[in-house]
Amino acid sequence: MPAVDFREARARLQLAEVLDLLSFQPSKRRGQQVRGPCPLHRARTRASRAFAAHLGKNIWYCFGCGCGGNALDLWLAWTRQPLHAAVIDLYRRLGREVPWLRHARAQETQAMPEP
Repeated sequence: MPAVDFREARARLQLAEVLDLLSFQPSKRRGQQVRGPCPLHRARTRASRAFAAHLGKNIWYCFGCGCGGNALDLWLAWTRQPLHAAVIDLYRRLGREVPWLRHARAQETQAMPEP
């Protein structure tokens, strides 16, 4: 199984994309900050503002369940998949190419000039 470049995967993801996949509907929006019901612990009311996200910084936190992190962390918590499978699943749902990790040897041979 090929290895995923997790650093690149996190860097390419936008929190807004993951929130769209989760059908998140904010109850309050102020610039780059949104608040609403937590998609993880399924707050009962739409008026709930326990979940807070800053779209510009790509971070989120839920004051109800205490979870937080980046876009990939949200997808991991929501799907409850292992990291490798979650990255592949998320990138395929977004219609993007998965950032595969290149082996160090392959990079070295490409950089070496031929005699």
